Amino acid sequence: MNFQTTWNQEKYQELNNYLKTKQDLKYQDFHGKIINSNNLIGIRTNELKKIAKEISKGDYQTFIKINNCNLYEFTMIEGFIYGYLKINIQDLITYLNNYLEKIDNWALVDLTVSNLKIFKQKENQEIGFKYAKKLCKNKNTWIKRFGIVLLLNYYLHDIYIDKTLELVSKIKTSDYYVQMAIAWLMSISYIKYKEKTLIYLVNIQDDFIYNKTISKIIDSRLINKDEKDFLKTLKRKTKKKKIKQ
Repeated sequence: MNFQTTWNQEKYQELNNYLKTKQDLKYQDFHGKIINSNNLIGIRTNELKKIAKEISKGDYQTFIKINNCNLYEFTMIEGFIYGYLKINIQDLITYLNNYLEKIDNWALVDLTVSNLKIFKQKENQEIGFKYAKKLCKNKNTWIKRFGIVLLLNYYLHDIYIDKTLELVSKIKTSDYYVQMAIAWLMSISYIKYKEKTLIYLVNIQDDFIYNKTISKIIDSRLINKDEKDFLKTLKRKTKKKKIKQ
């Protein structure tokens, strides 16, 4: 199929038919379980990225406009497209704001963000940080996680590490997927900036985030056994919830 075509509803349906010929039922079952969704065809990520890259070279504007299918693969293709576009960051943010409303699982967040290399470019860092900060304040689970994962991917470096740690360590949430994103960021930060991270980590009031961060650090192959043993002693004891009779 030619993905650099002029897009319309007929071509859009052709893509749907094409994807179904690439269906991997075992992968559908596996991936559906880890993203907690049964609304997917079952196409591997590399295949979706190839399709997105080709669409980005052509009539991507129309594809995005008519992309109203709620299947995981169609949303993921759109997310990958944004990582390949040669546009300025402000225009990209406009696209992303609309795209964020379509996200309904952690994979759409994490995989999309990992492909947004534009945020890594020096001239875009300030605008990107302000955008991530704004997303972190959103009440929507996936939008908030999107902001945190942006920081994790592109702002754990000398210039922004303090601002990032201060921002993320102050986020109050009871949402599991947001908590896990914070723990993920803090654990990576610890490996890069141990002393700085510890200062912010010890002040995190949420015991789940605190303990999960330490667990993730301990899981790293970059941490030696003695340090892992020490980190285990820093874990907080939490009270087990009583099961109601």
